[in-house]
Amino acid sequence: MPDLAADVEAYAALAAELADLRTDRAAVLAAHGLDEDAWDALDERWQDRLSAAEEAHGDADGVPPLVAAHAEAFVRAQRARVREVLPFERFLAATRALRRGGDLAATLKRLDLTLETYLAAQAHWTARVLEDEALAARFDEAMKT
Repeated sequence: MPDLAADVEAYAALAAELADLRTDRAAVLAAHGLDEDAWDALDERWQDRLSAAEEAHGDADGVPPLVAAHAEAFVRAQRARVREVLPFERFLAATRALRRGGDLAATLKRLDLTLETYLAAQAHWTARVLEDEALAARFDEAMKT
């Protein structure tokens, strides 16, 4: 088992798993030899490390390597957990609804979506929109309504 205290990939993967509201937190933590208190302490140490990396980086251009590694690992772990990406039309409808404002949780519930599912779709479709001019035009047109 990877060392959660030293391995940013392992820490980010566990954080992504725990961020999923469908996760049985106690079971996942137990599988890693942790309980909520131990997780809180581990998470706090990592957050302190990430903050220290930001502070040490100061005004330098770019993102500190540790922060970038964590962000990339977290996104990879989230993507790996997503079973299916929302169809483009459903993503557009959700994006329009969320842009109208209001209560995020209530809007997602009304749309029968989790935040994780929407964010995964956003990452997926944003990457495709940036690569495909026709898809970008459809997205732009949909956002006008």
